[in-house]
Amino acid sequence: MKRNNLEYYDLNAEKWWKEDETLYLSNHLNKSRFEYFSNFVPNWKGLKVLDIGCGGGLACEFIANLDACVSGIDLSLNSIKIAQEHARKNNLEIDYQRGLAENIPYEENSFDVVLCFDVLEHVEDWVKVISEAYRVLKNDGLFLFDTINRNFKSKFIMIWLLEDTLKRIPPGLHDWNKFIKPQEMIEVMERAGFEDLEIKGFDLTGGTNFKTLKNILLKGLNNQREGEKAELFEIKINDDTSVCYIGKAVKKS
Repeated sequence: MKRNNLEYYDLNAEKWWKEDETLYLSNHLNKSRFEYFSNFVPNWKGLKVLDIGCGGGLACEFIANLDACVSGIDLSLNSIKIAQEHARKNNLEIDYQRGLAENIPYEENSFDVVLCFDVLEHVEDWVKVISEAYRVLKNDGLFLFDTINRNFKSKFIMIWLLEDTLKRIPPGLHDWNKFIKPQEMIEVMERAGFEDLEIKGFDLTGGTNFKTLKNILLKGLNNQREGEKAELFEIKINDDTSVCYIGKAVKKS
């Protein structure tokens, strides 16, 4: 099986805004992400923000609705087209363009905030993406990100359980070898020049307790029974970075 199969995003781009589809789960994650990031960005109004790997534009629209000035890039042209179309329908001015995360098509010192969600574990060269994020940020700008740890537990949950066994995540979407340990992330970010790093657990499985895993096995990621409204899994920001983690860093002048 092909791993890190990014063709999935081009082939399924029309599903980004469909509430019963896997790609729309990103919207559920965004609520927790931005709740956590409000500790560092209490007000988005007027901020210039870039979303690296914006997909169909779910995070871009979230902050555009908070009056930020938003740009988004993605490798998937079909996803960009869906994002542009959805923004038009909602009268949102968002600058979308197809672009490589390793070669961001913007000048240095362009943005107050750079977002990078569900991306670093997919790109060809995540170290280059970190340095590009640093380059396009203004002094004192914020880099806000999340990704997946590389260990046996993450392999078991993200690959074996959710992809290969339950097929709750499209099989082949991730490559465990591309996951990034938090310590590796810290070292690379500090080398790039980032300071004031904070990394927290982005816990989608309740500390991987038996009850949560049983629920995922029985009902999948959206805990939905036939004919019922989906009750989405609980997300906790905590100190458990063993599977997914979330963080921020600052470009200091």
